[in-house]
Amino acid sequence: MADGQGVWAAGLLVDEAWAAYSEDRYQEALAAASRAVEAAGQLDDLVLLARALWIEASTLQLLGDDAAALARFTQILAMADDPATSSRLDHPDAAMAVFSAYRNWTESARHLTGIPVRELFGVLEAGERWLTATGRRDWRASLLLQRALVHHRLGERDAAVAAAEEALAAAIQHPDAPGNTLNSFRFELGDILRDAGRSAEAAPHYQAVLDDPGANPYARSVGHQGLARCALAAGDAAAARRQARSAVLLAEPLGDDALCNPLDVLAQACRDDGDLDAAWQAAARRLEAARRIGGHYRPYYAARTAVDIALDRGDLPTARQLLGELDEHAAALDPTTGDTTYTSEAEQRRQRLANLERASP
Repeated sequence: MADGQGVWAAGLLVDEAWAAYSEDRYQEALAAASRAVEAAGQLDDLVLLARALWIEASTLQLLGDDAAALARFTQILAMADDPATSSRLDHPDAAMAVFSAYRNWTESARHLTGIPVRELFGVLEAGERWLTATGRRDWRASLLLQRALVHHRLGERDAAVAAAEEALAAAIQHPDAPGNTLNSFRFELGDILRDAGRSAEAAPHYQAVLDDPGANPYARSVGHQGLARCALAAGDAAAARRQARSAVLLAEPLGDDALCNPLDVLAQACRDDGDLDAAWQAAARRLEAARRIGGHYRPYYAARTAVDIALDRGDLPTARQLLGELDEHAAALDPTTGDTTYTSEAEQRRQRLANLERASP
């Protein structure tokens, strides 16, 4: 096959992968993207390779494989940073891939251990420098949002809110800029406000997502999750359960990564509603999904919820077993934030177990 034909065929694979991705056919998207990466590598076409790596990494990220996604995004950034190859990426399609790599590298890294969270600011600053150097400052909203999420992960609430509000304003000012959808800016700001104890301010952002007829199933699921958590903050467990069920139904076809958080809020809503059996069922499903994803970040939070509900139910053997898992994840996560938040939370639950054991006949 001639090179021109090969580039054309590989480009079709990239287009096929994006089409499948946009229609939530993620395994098909991954298969087409992987074939495109192989073909682009054989053709030594760096623009095509960057595009293929971009869709492959984006699909892996959505499927919850952040380690594999991070490797692909790193490969794009390495090509963009190497003087021997960077000039060969002077193409609008390649620029989109590089920009997305800066944004999504940080997103995947937040879910992995081994990279201190505060160091992620350095990658975002490099992304800002790249935007300035290439005359694309109007694209910065998504990098601002990632900055907000890093502050959020570090517990720096005021800085997180400020960055998220700036990101939403920039997204509204430049609606054609690539990156996160407008609904992503809305629900991420909602989450940050809610975690800062400002649920009344958060709720309208979630509702705006649900009011958008173009919102995709994932965004709608997150919108329902947010309203469920706002209802919990207001003490309305019944409304929270209704919203959480809607979130789970929307997330179920999207895979384990999309399903974890809806199951978490459903478990919390059932727990607050006094239905511990239903709470346990949701928590157990979430834990299974988190274990399939792997790593430490998602399994830690899933195990933490499961421990809490097991203790509520008086199932001390299960709680004891899960605490061993929780300890393992906590020990891996604390070094990423530079404090002992995770191990302290695990110890609090271990103390609760000890108190229940002493009180049991």
